[in-house]
Amino acid sequence: MTYHIDINGTETLLTVASRFDGSDADVLLAGKPSGETMAITRLDDHHVSTVVKLNGKPFGTSEATLSPDGKVLTVVNDFSLSVGGNPAGKTTETWVRQ
Repeated sequence: MTYHIDINGTETLLTVASRFDGSDADVLLAGKPSGETMAITRLDDHHVSTVVKLNGKPFGTSEATLSPDGKVLTVVNDFSLSVGGNPAGKTTETWVRQ
């Protein structure tokens, strides 16, 4: 997965190479390890569940749903800590494929 994210007004590339089998995958920020990992499990063709960790310690979960046309990814996060500019608590993100 590749995300183009804004960090303090600068577009930064965030990448995750996951097998979608629940194993930890490094989160790379501008090509460098961030200390964050995502353990992504594919539930079916349109849903995944993720455990997000920082330095090996879980700090949140995410549930993602891909629209039937494959163009919109909706992610509901539940984080116990504020990490990488993301607030603690429940948030919903909507990502649109360009």
